[in-house]
Amino acid sequence: MGIAAVILTQLFYALTCIVGLCGNTLVIYVVTRFTKMQTVTNLYILNLAIADELFVVGIPFLMTTSLLGHWPFGSVMCKLYMITTSLNQFTSSLFLTIMSADRYIAVCHPISSPKFRTPMISKLVSLTAWTLSALMIVPVFMYSNTLKNNGLDNCNIFWPESGGLHGEIAFIRYSFALAFGIPLTLIFIFYSLVLHKLKTVGPKTRSKEKKKSRQKVTRLVLTVITVYVICWLPYWVLQLTLILSPPKQGHSNFRVVLFLLSSCLSYINSALNPILYAFLSDNFKKSFMKACTCAARRDVNNALKPENSMFPLRQRGNSARSRMTRRDKESAEGTTSQCGLSKEPSTAVTTTNAKMSNNTTTTSFSSADHVRNGRSPGPGGTRLPDLLQ
Repeated sequence: MGIAAVILTQLFYALTCIVGLCGNTLVIYVVTRFTKMQTVTNLYILNLAIADELFVVGIPFLMTTSLLGHWPFGSVMCKLYMITTSLNQFTSSLFLTIMSADRYIAVCHPISSPKFRTPMISKLVSLTAWTLSALMIVPVFMYSNTLKNNGLDNCNIFWPESGGLHGEIAFIRYSFALAFGIPLTLIFIFYSLVLHKLKTVGPKTRSKEKKKSRQKVTRLVLTVITVYVICWLPYWVLQLTLILSPPKQGHSNFRVVLFLLSSCLSYINSALNPILYAFLSDNFKKSFMKACTCAARRDVNNALKPENSMFPLRQRGNSARSRMTRRDKESAEGTTSQCGLSKEPSTAVTTTNAKMSNNTTTTSFSSADHVRNGRSPGPGGTRLPDLLQ
């Protein structure tokens, strides 16, 4: 690959890393810092941002590997790199499915939804999602390692000789089903029901303001999911074509370019999510701007819009509730009373954030030369080196 292509590839890595790191760090900060940002939807967005953060931290390792042509960081770092990359892939699709289910409950079952859309339940759901993702990547944990080739270490998933090609094909099918196929099917079902409900709800059954709020949050989540599908569908289509290709058959340079472009799209998805939140959510936009200007937490909370419903406040005694009530009244009257809001635990507030959503998944890819030579780990544990063997 020419020097110009190498420079462009490294610039893409660096830009993705900077945008993804800054954007997802900002998401984590504003959700944990500002009380009005702590909603059920934002809790899921927070988890997605953490997963994306784990991925973008690994990009410098990928940049170094692409430049050197081998993995110089040892077997332990290789295993950690492959695990975090694959974990993000599974976690992102799981949380998108959870957010779709959350939208279904909020829109289609508004009366019973408060029982299921609570801080405790959302935390348990998030913990379950991470646990399931960890279980799904057990094969990556078992078989990712370094292997010497011409005296240089390569980092990838190396299946046992008894499994060989069959193990790799089985893992591609396994990953596609659990990380894309099944989640996408569930998302389609949930959103079909949500859109049908939104069309049938009349103005008499719900105020125009609440109806508009639900439509906005539904549109936001749907947009993020659509971007996710656009970014990941080409990658999975090309992965599935590898199953149909005869073993050891070479592929054209055009197909290699397609594979690298599809991997590029999946990278962009991880860095794109915070940008989507900023453009599609007024509260995220205001929080980002206030965070960048180092505004006080009380000022930020006053500037944000209350969403559909509120989290139940923690029971901390009548005096604590009285202080919170007094601060709410002062805020509504536009006073500048110095209430110690920043000292209050940022745990309980809004449930349905009408403006937020998430996604993100990750992958990893290398230059066409490294694809041919088998020197770089493939996205989500797949083996890019096999493309041109």
